[in-house]
Amino acid sequence: MRTLLLLLALFSSFANADSVQPSHDCSEPIIPYEFEDAYEREQFLSDVEEYKSCMLEFVEEQRDAVRKHNSATDDAIEEWNVFIKSV
Repeated sequence: MRTLLLLLALFSSFANADSVQPSHDCSEPIIPYEFEDAYEREQFLSDVEEYKSCMLEFVEEQRDAVRKHNSATDDAIEEWNVFIKSV
């Protein structure tokens, strides 16, 4: 029972580690009703690619953060397991 309470306390502190949800700062391009010329169309397509790149970079940063958090969780559990076996 004591072990369960300690693990719950440990995980609750991890759960509160990031209480503010991150958000991206990517600018969504405005979709024109119609394109005036080829240059405007190419500029829009360029803006779409820039938006896509920004969003993909944000997603990868968040996935990297998840991997780091999971690794920290695994390390804490392993440390606990080693400790509790020595008690």
